[in-house]
Amino acid sequence: MNVKDYVGDLIGASLLITESRIIAGYLLKDLSDDEWKSLVIEQNILQKRSAQTASRYTKTIRHRVGGLGDDFIASLLESTERAYIQLLMAALLINSPIVADFMRLSLAEARRTYKPTLASDAWTEFYDTQIRVYPELNKFFESTINKMGNNAIKSLVDSGYLSTSRKRQIQPVYLLPEVKECLISINREDLIDVMECTI
Repeated sequence: MNVKDYVGDLIGASLLITESRIIAGYLLKDLSDDEWKSLVIEQNILQKRSAQTASRYTKTIRHRVGGLGDDFIASLLESTERAYIQLLMAALLINSPIVADFMRLSLAEARRTYKPTLASDAWTEFYDTQIRVYPELNKFFESTINKMGNNAIKSLVDSGYLSTSRKRQIQPVYLLPEVKECLISINREDLIDVMECTI
């Protein structure tokens, strides 16, 4: 796997919970680029002050969620709030395997060794370790690495694995049956153990 695929769209944003629900509703409509531009820039459906931010978020969501197929998008739109957030987290893990490894190697290890919190330098330590596996990770600027780390931590907070970005208390997350079924249907049952790593 190359570094671009490993990092995926993590630089773009965290889970984008509110924005993803809005964009997902349009993903099943097979819109043209001009129609997307009208919605995002002219109509400002995401209600962002900056057209650049709106475009970046939309691009991230379209890539992250849209690439998983119509059935996944339909499940996302029909799900309860808890299942919806778990499915968004799954989409992030699929598109940014680096986050799955962070959960597997750092979060799960902290839980296994009975640490109540995730260390403040956990992302930096993890990233430095992964450079040995993916040397090209070294090409990113420190500000970009920090942004990826912030997005990864925020995603873990938003999906219930950590209490807050500051305290980082580790919390158990149990996947809902419908989320497990969805992961199995897209042949990603390997993520079930990753997403239940804090139990």
